[in-house]
Amino acid sequence: MQSHWVRHLTKEPFVPNLDKFGFVYIITNTELDKAYVGCKQYFMGKKKTPSKWEQYTGSSKYLNADIEKIGKEKFKFEIIAEYKNKRSLRYYEAYYQIKWDVLTAVIEGTDEPAFYNSYVGGKFYRPIESYTPHTEETKKKMSEAKLGEKNYNYQGKAELYLNGKRMVVDCLGAWCDKNGYDRGTAIAIARTTRDGFVVDSAQPSGKKRNLSYKGPLGTITKVKWLVDND
Repeated sequence: MQSHWVRHLTKEPFVPNLDKFGFVYIITNTELDKAYVGCKQYFMGKKKTPSKWEQYTGSSKYLNADIEKIGKEKFKFEIIAEYKNKRSLRYYEAYYQIKWDVLTAVIEGTDEPAFYNSYVGGKFYRPIESYTPHTEETKKKMSEAKLGEKNYNYQGKAELYLNGKRMVVDCLGAWCDKNGYDRGTAIAIARTTRDGFVVDSAQPSGKKRNLSYKGPLGTITKVKWLVDND
């Protein structure tokens, strides 16, 4: 059965890893630029009954009402990431819902909610009080405060390998915060040795192994400072 899902931001056809538990997704109404963030399991119950995720269109009745009204072709169905167990799946569903302010964000120039979501994590509902967004000047100052040497955890540029590809970030801590990685874990790898590796006590003396850290964007296999941080 053909699926309507594609990879988030890439538009590449989604090929599932059914050894995983499920995925976090975003469905976007392209006419209104209004979206829904949720998660879906591949199988249900102890008997692992297929969840029919291929044709799934989200759990929001308001979202599905609009799909029925204007047509499925007016929507994008994107997979953000897959996760290996229920705990990780539920955590990252809430993570992206909070990251994108699904309960308070509004469509630019209107008072219309930017997301169909009515709650986060099954328990935190849309607030009664109206949301007052930061001014553009405040947003700019907040953004600048998180970058480069203005960041309280700034330790200089770092090199990391994400899914085997080298990349350089201006501030490792800020990059981790932005992309859903635990900064402490990433920084710990960077502090092991200058070349980004750590001595494995279980191996013969002096032998090194490459630490790895899996997160929302993929697996980090090496972190190395590009400046002296001693």
